[in-house]
Amino acid sequence: MTPKRNYPMVGIGLVLAWIFVVFSLIVSNQVGVDWFSRSGAVMCLLAAAANFSLVKIHQRDLADIFKDHEHSAREKAERILEPSGSYLHLSRLSYLTGIVGTAIWGYGDLVL
Repeated sequence: MTPKRNYPMVGIGLVLAWIFVVFSLIVSNQVGVDWFSRSGAVMCLLAAAANFSLVKIHQRDLADIFKDHEHSAREKAERILEPSGSYLHLSRLSYLTGIVGTAIWGYGDLVL
Protein backbone atom coordinates (compact mmCIF):
# COMPACT_ATOMS: atom_id res chain seq x y z
CA MET A 1 0.00 0.00 0.00
CA THR A 2 1.03 3.58 -0.44
CA PRO A 3 2.74 5.32 2.44
CA LYS A 4 0.33 7.33 4.51
CA ARG A 5 2.50 10.42 4.37
CA ASN A 6 -0.08 12.06 2.08
CA TYR A 7 -2.89 11.76 4.61
CA PRO A 8 -1.42 14.32 7.02
CA MET A 9 -1.17 16.88 4.20
CA VAL A 10 -4.85 16.42 3.39
CA GLY A 11 -5.72 16.75 7.09
CA ILE A 12 -3.63 19.89 7.42
CA GLY A 13 -5.42 21.43 4.43
CA LEU A 14 -8.81 20.73 5.96
CA VAL A 15 -7.79 22.10 9.36
CA LEU A 16 -6.49 25.25 7.66
CA ALA A 17 -9.88 25.68 5.99
CA TRP A 18 -11.63 25.63 9.37
CA ILE A 19 -9.04 27.96 10.92
CA PHE A 20 -9.43 30.41 8.03
CA VAL A 21 -13.21 30.50 8.54
CA VAL A 22 -12.84 31.28 12.24
CA PHE A 23 -10.20 33.92 11.49
CA SER A 24 -12.38 35.55 8.83
CA LEU A 25 -15.35 35.61 11.21
CA ILE A 26 -13.27 37.46 13.79
CA VAL A 27 -11.93 39.89 11.18
CA SER A 28 -15.41 40.47 9.78
CA ASN A 29 -16.75 41.33 13.23
CA GLN A 30 -13.91 43.75 13.98
CA VAL A 31 -13.51 45.46 10.61
CA GLY A 32 -17.10 45.35 9.40
CA VAL A 33 -16.20 44.01 5.95
CA ASP A 34 -17.84 40.71 5.04
CA TRP A 35 -14.91 38.30 4.76
CA PHE A 36 -16.84 35.53 6.46
CA SER A 37 -19.07 34.58 3.53
CA ARG A 38 -16.10 34.73 1.18
CA SER A 39 -14.23 32.31 3.41
CA GLY A 40 -16.95 29.76 2.66
CA ALA A 41 -15.76 29.73 -0.95
CA VAL A 42 -12.19 29.06 0.18
CA MET A 43 -13.47 26.33 2.48
CA CYS A 44 -15.31 24.67 -0.44
CA LEU A 45 -12.21 24.89 -2.62
CA LEU A 46 -10.01 23.26 0.02
CA ALA A 47 -12.63 20.55 0.62
CA ALA A 48 -12.73 19.75 -3.09
CA ALA A 49 -8.93 19.65 -3.28
CA ALA A 50 -8.85 17.33 -0.26
CA ASN A 51 -11.41 15.04 -1.86
CA PHE A 52 -9.46 14.85 -5.13
CA SER A 53 -6.27 14.11 -3.19
CA LEU A 54 -7.97 11.35 -1.21
CA VAL A 55 -9.31 9.75 -4.38
CA LYS A 56 -5.83 9.86 -5.92
CA ILE A 57 -4.32 8.23 -2.83
CA HIS A 58 -7.03 5.57 -2.82
CA GLN A 59 -6.51 4.84 -6.53
CA ARG A 60 -2.80 4.37 -5.90
CA ASP A 61 -3.62 1.99 -3.07
CA LEU A 62 -5.90 0.00 -5.37
CA ALA A 63 -3.21 -0.15 -8.06
CA ASP A 64 -0.71 -1.42 -5.48
CA ILE A 65 -3.17 -4.10 -4.40
CA PHE A 66 -3.54 -5.38 -7.96
CA LYS A 67 0.24 -5.42 -8.44
CA ASP A 68 0.68 -7.46 -5.25
CA HIS A 69 1.36 -11.12 -6.05
CA GLU A 70 1.85 -12.30 -2.46
CA HIS A 71 -1.82 -12.27 -1.40
CA SER A 72 -4.78 -14.35 -2.56
CA ALA A 73 -7.72 -12.91 -4.48
CA ARG A 74 -9.82 -13.05 -1.32
CA GLU A 75 -7.30 -10.99 0.69
CA LYS A 76 -7.08 -8.48 -2.16
CA ALA A 77 -10.88 -8.17 -2.27
CA GLU A 78 -11.01 -7.56 1.49
CA ARG A 79 -8.38 -4.83 1.21
CA ILE A 80 -10.29 -3.20 -1.67
CA LEU A 81 -13.65 -3.24 0.11
CA GLU A 82 -12.28 -1.91 3.41
CA PRO A 83 -10.40 1.36 2.93
CA SER A 84 -8.13 2.53 5.73
CA GLY A 85 -9.51 4.37 8.73
CA SER A 86 -7.51 7.47 7.84
CA TYR A 87 -9.13 7.56 4.41
CA LEU A 88 -12.63 7.19 5.85
CA HIS A 89 -12.19 9.86 8.55
CA LEU A 90 -10.61 12.39 6.19
CA SER A 91 -13.21 11.68 3.54
CA ARG A 92 -16.03 12.41 5.99
CA LEU A 93 -14.26 15.55 7.21
CA SER A 94 -13.80 16.81 3.66
CA TYR A 95 -17.49 16.27 2.85
CA LEU A 96 -18.48 18.06 6.06
CA THR A 97 -16.08 20.89 5.23
CA GLY A 98 -17.63 21.26 1.78
CA ILE A 99 -21.17 21.29 3.16
CA VAL A 100 -20.39 23.82 5.89
CA GLY A 101 -18.39 25.91 3.41
CA THR A 102 -21.33 25.99 1.02
CA ALA A 103 -23.68 27.11 3.81
CA ILE A 104 -21.25 29.83 4.89
CA TRP A 105 -20.71 30.92 1.31
CA GLY A 106 -24.44 31.20 0.69
CA TYR A 107 -25.69 32.55 4.02
CA GLY A 108 -22.58 33.90 5.79
CA ASP A 109 -23.57 37.51 5.17
CA LEU A 110 -26.76 36.94 7.18
CA VAL A 111 -24.77 35.85 10.23
CA LEU A 112 -23.13 39.23 10.54
